[in-house]
Amino acid sequence: MNVSRRDLLAGACAAGAVGLLGSEAARAGTPAAEAIAGPAESFTFVHLTDQHVTHRRQAPEGYRRCIASINALKPAPDFVLMGGDMVFDGCYTAKDDYANQIRLFKQITDELNCPWRPCLGNHDVLGWGPREKVGPGDPDYGKKMIMEALGWQGEPYYSFDHKGWHFAVLDSAYPGEGPSGVNQEPRLGAEQLEWLGYDLGAAGDRPKIAVVHVAALCNVGQLAGDVKRLAMDGSMVVWDTVELREVLQRHNAKLLLQGHSHRIEDTFFNDVWYVTSAAACGAWWAGSWTGSDTGYTVVRCAGDQVSWTHETFPWEARLDPQDALERERIAEQEAERAKQRRLRELERAGRKS
Repeated sequence: MNVSRRDLLAGACAAGAVGLLGSEAARAGTPAAEAIAGPAESFTFVHLTDQHVTHRRQAPEGYRRCIASINALKPAPDFVLMGGDMVFDGCYTAKDDYANQIRLFKQITDELNCPWRPCLGNHDVLGWGPREKVGPGDPDYGKKMIMEALGWQGEPYYSFDHKGWHFAVLDSAYPGEGPSGVNQEPRLGAEQLEWLGYDLGAAGDRPKIAVVHVAALCNVGQLAGDVKRLAMDGSMVVWDTVELREVLQRHNAKLLLQGHSHRIEDTFFNDVWYVTSAAACGAWWAGSWTGSDTGYTVVRCAGDQVSWTHETFPWEARLDPQDALERERIAEQEAERAKQRRLRELERAGRKS
């Protein structure tokens, strides 16, 4: 029997699936795409990104508040789609700390009243960087440990269908060459981009949503007024962003959900909506000085249309004694807010001084 390239990639899509996790859902892998998709229905889901779960700064309490906030949503979301950086860090913490963070993340996330699906961020990978505490000789080096702990089978990118909508979960943690092992690069790579093209093509006219950790579009330099920070600065945008955007455009994707910058952004370009959600952890559970309060995005799919809202949950920074830089950033934020309040009152009163 002859197998075409298209059939081969479709099979890889199914093999790379991950089952819905949490609640009563199956732990094993499930087919990535439904054989027969009905008309697009209306439902909501949550995009929850950059939790950076750790034992520091009372982060477990903060994350539990986040989960409780999602559980209280009306209407209840059908599922939660992660956006990456689920744990605080595997790039420069010890392996035991990383393992504890994974266990803590899963334990709290499983308190959700709905199923959830994972997505890898750069900090979810063990090692793969110049500050790594675990080298390439360790059998868990890379993505293996967190994927096994979450019951994640197949490839770190996958797709699934839900109520007539098609979803693609992407992996922006690419293994580049480092001086003594792997140096992580923010890119999808040619193989994944080819898979994505065939996967979205097989979805036909179904409305499509993709999620990626490192953004395709990010304006951090502009938002900060930093003329030295380039749009393609090597860390905030995937390096193959043009190729990714071209695939999304030619298959009429509705939305790309993004993370990584911890700031809410909203860009519409060539009929694709690029939305960066706030970090669940704010500024790593140490305030909101990155620009957005702790929160997440609620996405509503209605027919073949999509809309979103930002939701917050109450949280105040609980700093550790050694968090001098974080205290400085919070003080700078408070001083700037006070300055803007004074200016607003002056301008409303019509005075120049």
